[in-house]
Amino acid sequence: MKKNKFSYWFDNRMAEGTVALIKLLVIVTVAAVVILGLAVAALGASGVGGGIWISLTHMMDAGTIAGDEGASLGYILGMLVITFIGIFVTSTLTGIICNSIDEKVADLRRGKSAVVEENHVIVLGTAGGLYTIVSELIEANSNHKREALVIMDNKDDKDVMDENIRQRFPDTKTTRVICRCGNITDISDLAVCSFDTCRSVIINADDDFTTIKSILAVTRLLKKYGNDEAYIAAVIRDEENLEAAEVAGEGRAEVLSFRNMMSRIIAHTGRSAGLSQVYTELFDCDGSEFYIEEHPEAVGKTLGELNRYFPVSTVIGFVTKDGEILINPEPDRKAETGDRLIIFAEDDGVSRMDAKPAPVREKDIAEWHDNEPAQCTDMLIIGYSAKLRQVLEEEDNYVGGGSQMTVALPSEQMAHKTELESIQFRNIRLKVVECDIYSRSGLESLLPGEDTVLVLADTPDGIDEAEIERRDAKILMILLQLRYLARTKGYQFTVTSEMLRVENQELAQIAEVNDFVISSNITSLILTQISQIRELRAIFNELLREEGSEIYVRPAKNYVKLDCLTDVYTACEAAARHREVFIGYRTLDENGGVKIVTNPHKAQQLKFTAQDAFIVIAMD
Repeated sequence: MKKNKFSYWFDNRMAEGTVALIKLLVIVTVAAVVILGLAVAALGASGVGGGIWISLTHMMDAGTIAGDEGASLGYILGMLVITFIGIFVTSTLTGIICNSIDEKVADLRRGKSAVVEENHVIVLGTAGGLYTIVSELIEANSNHKREALVIMDNKDDKDVMDENIRQRFPDTKTTRVICRCGNITDISDLAVCSFDTCRSVIINADDDFTTIKSILAVTRLLKKYGNDEAYIAAVIRDEENLEAAEVAGEGRAEVLSFRNMMSRIIAHTGRSAGLSQVYTELFDCDGSEFYIEEHPEAVGKTLGELNRYFPVSTVIGFVTKDGEILINPEPDRKAETGDRLIIFAEDDGVSRMDAKPAPVREKDIAEWHDNEPAQCTDMLIIGYSAKLRQVLEEEDNYVGGGSQMTVALPSEQMAHKTELESIQFRNIRLKVVECDIYSRSGLESLLPGEDTVLVLADTPDGIDEAEIERRDAKILMILLQLRYLARTKGYQFTVTSEMLRVENQELAQIAEVNDFVISSNITSLILTQISQIRELRAIFNELLREEGSEIYVRPAKNYVKLDCLTDVYTACEAAARHREVFIGYRTLDENGGVKIVTNPHKAQQLKFTAQDAFIVIAMD
């Protein structure tokens, strides 16, 4: 029984870890040195202090016993015992230290160690779009001396995550990318990311359930550490879960509705060639972005007047002292004390206000031209997506009465026909047809008379990498078939296509598609921007919602006289007289392809042609 109790006690001490083992070895060492030191003193070889010292030196150095020649047999035997105990203690201690180092290295390789950073961004999850987020944050941080980005996910070990980042981003400029492994919904795992000192958190999860649970966990940690400045940026795929996510964030989360946002972008892009490039330019961190800045000297000036004072940036609205977002406000609304300006510029801090407004070339401004009414449009939509209903409802707000929308679905998607045909439209006549959408003959039977073609990709939650690639391969097949028919049969139509992977867009360039919409890419761009400036969420919501001002591409002839040299100040003034904000233009490059230019220098001299268009923020 006593033996069992001792074994149980010893097992418990061993299980307590490295520190407990070292404590046990210290106790054994001290006990052995004192006992044998007293024994040496009892033999008369030395005093008590001297005996303990002799015992200690023999334990620490096994070679010391070689100097005991000529001593008594009892003394030599005692020194042999203490020497053997010393060898045992030393070897055991060496093993414990080596094992502890191995465990620490293994723990570091698993990505479990704590992060010690300040003012960093945390990305939770490695769903589609991660590399876009990393790329954008590296670019956004490039004008700062030292920044950090912490990524956590439980799919890979740290070595794999680090290697993937190194291969994709050999030069991270001024940003240190730190990878950690753990469950992004588990508070104990998340704690290593240093939520007490972070600037913002991006949740990049695979599904809404994980996103909401992660928001709950992050909110709890931010409250625990008292970090009231940090906030969360996240996307919810199903709009029904949006309110639950906002409740989970307790005012600390900026949550976007993925399906609603992408439906509007897809619908708008299908009507205006090059608009997907415009959205990418607006939302990415390369080139010009939106900033919110204080310019007290702007007080008393309208939006139209202000854009004649800023030579390298564009003012699109105001943030009032109460936090209200006013994009493209009423023409007579002047900047008031306490207002901040919403500025479209290449970087923060580069916008300066001249002392005097630039002159306007009145002779270059076109005669008043009303915007054309909504046109009757025939569109072919290929494939089903969970966003399709909202895309159709969005199109119904902008097309003319009697517009024909044909939805072509393969047999396995025809179950959605009843749902689609039940939608009530004001301007659209909807026809849902069954078709082998990967067949050239099937597509050809649908093309005659169509103005535009929209190819959709379905992206249900939880699909793996292989399935994503397979779906992109199917889209590529459709696009190549459409290109062949356009070239050989002479059909005239524009094509807008969704893609799931931005890398696959390069493969699809041969299909000569007018616009690509990569949902994960655009979503990641928006999340990254919001993680830098929280108020951008309200600005993006305003630009993407049905009411209020939106982004349009409209003929240049509506604003300025064609084929005459003018400057951008004049273009801004011409747009302002229509209660619109000029933010760039669309033209053709030397190869006849669409070229998008945003935020040009306002003193630049330009000659617009009949093929050119203004990119404006305008009311419908």
